[in-house]
Amino acid sequence: MKHIIYQRSVEIPASAEELFRFHENPRNISKIAPASLRVSLVECEETARTGGIFKIHASQFGLPIHWTGQWESVESPGLLLDIALDSPFAIWRHSHIFNPSHGGCEMTDRVEFLLKGGWVGGLVSRWAMPVFFAGMFRARHAATLRFFRRKG
Repeated sequence: MKHIIYQRSVEIPASAEELFRFHENPRNISKIAPASLRVSLVECEETARTGGIFKIHASQFGLPIHWTGQWESVESPGLLLDIALDSPFAIWRHSHIFNPSHGGCEMTDRVEFLLKGGWVGGLVSRWAMPVFFAGMFRARHAATLRFFRRKG
């Protein structure tokens, strides 16, 4: 089954450089995670580098998630692209795109994904995951906006 693309953008009152620095450290996920995601451990380098590995241990709705990701592309200050090496997804490519704008920066999350689980995973990916991602990224973007408003 073909992968699916989810994309959402938000205007943040910060520079592309500030947003890039914030998002290149996976430890900051706990600062913007939705309430349903409990992050217990993040293993990573302080700054992203192409080929760098990070691990996240968390739980979502009480279910454990062990995630190993890799920075596929690091292009400061405009793009961070991570892929999942080990996760609930058969395909996961997450682009964090930072485009300077008059009010600060337009931040875009673009996710190419497909859950594991054959045709059942494909059905859940196509019908349920976009709704889940809409809520998750809305919460993440709101938390990022609050973080940078407090910071400014």
